[in-house]
Amino acid sequence: MDVLELRPVDRREMEEVLAALREFGAMPVDVVLIFADRDSARELAGADVETARAIEREGHYALVVVRPDKLSLWRELAAISALNDVDAASIWARPEHVGGELAELLSIALYRRVVDLYIARRDVQLLAGSFNPQDIPVEADDVKRSLVYTLALDATVSIAVAGFRSLAEELYLRAKRVPIYDLYSRFRNFVINNFKFEYIYNYLSLI
Repeated sequence: MDVLELRPVDRREMEEVLAALREFGAMPVDVVLIFADRDSARELAGADVETARAIEREGHYALVVVRPDKLSLWRELAAISALNDVDAASIWARPEHVGGELAELLSIALYRRVVDLYIARRDVQLLAGSFNPQDIPVEADDVKRSLVYTLALDATVSIAVAGFRSLAEELYLRAKRVPIYDLYSRFRNFVINNFKFEYIYNYLSLI
């Protein structure tokens, strides 16, 4: 991996970041590692960067690091992987023949679940520790949107799909008991057992 230093980087920080990248594992594309301060990172990413941010330019990827944080590093690497791995894309990508706002929202939600799936398979406790069950379910002005918005936030789905079903259910039991809880619970179980865009979109179409 090529490394570019746009700010001073001490040996400890360099080793910490490289160790996290090695632990994540092989990437489907080449990624340049860029250490940057906040100003340089904002210029590169086009937005404020607190910890790390993956950027893409004409098919080339870079990981911009402002402050080392294992979860953030892994999440950005997972985001790149989910975009470039054929098997991963087959889960979240919207088929060309399916259009509309709901399809777009579902694709984004599943993309986020796939990103967290990469993390869960490598260190499930890291993902579980970052999840707040009280963030779900989400109640929107539309039932289908509520289900999809909640799915986008529900890391327990990724944890369950990764094979840690007991931990996933333990976390999910702490979710808010709002009116949509039971409906989302049924939807969630379907998603875990049928983790692919077409199946889930068809389920939503029947609601």
